Amino acid sequence: MQGRTGLARMRVAASLLAGTVALGLVGCSPTPAASPTAAPTPTFTSAPTMAPSPPPTVPPTAAATAAAGAPACFTADLKASHGLVEGAAGSRLTTVVLVAQVACSIDAYPAFGLRDARGAVLVGATAGGPGRIDLDPDSSYQSDVRLGNWCAPEPAFPVTLQLEIAGQEVAVTGSSFPEAGDMPPCNGGGGPVLEAGAWAVSG
Repeated sequence: MQGRTGLARMRVAASLLAGTVALGLVGCSPTPAASPTAAPTPTFTSAPTMAPSPPPTVPPTAAATAAAGAPACFTADLKASHGLVEGAAGSRLTTVVLVAQVACSIDAYPAFGLRDARGAVLVGATAGGPGRIDLDPDSSYQSDVRLGNWCAPEPAFPVTLQLEIAGQEVAVTGSSFPEAGDMPPCNGGGGPVLEAGAWAVSG
């Protein structure tokens, strides 16, 4: 009996000891560390978008706005004359010299016609090509003229060359072209041929 009592006391003491050890372990266990708090993300304010400034407007220069070329010539601005009349290969040839009193422009290829002594048109004026030429009052200009294939009756002499400018005529001074009784021979149908080269500065 006494032995059972001692055994029971030993069991109670062991239980108390185990509880004490457990409490000690709980008291000595480390406190869990608190999870770090995330730092707040800074908010960035975007810079305002600036609209591009329009490029400055540059006024056009006088050179850019000025019309190219000289103004058109008037018949009063021009004087024309021709030199010797020559014959070659069934044609009659001469050279017309032109001067201008002011700076102005005309067609690069002259339009010549012929009138007889009564003022009747023998050959109408027809331009020979495109383009313009500026005339300098300090220079003279020349064009070689040829008349061929005259199949009509003899005209009333003297025959005068006429330079047509914008629908008006400038009389070309000089002797009759061709000279009296010296019209070029007829080489076939088709009418007379009156042609001229482009104006060029006299040499």
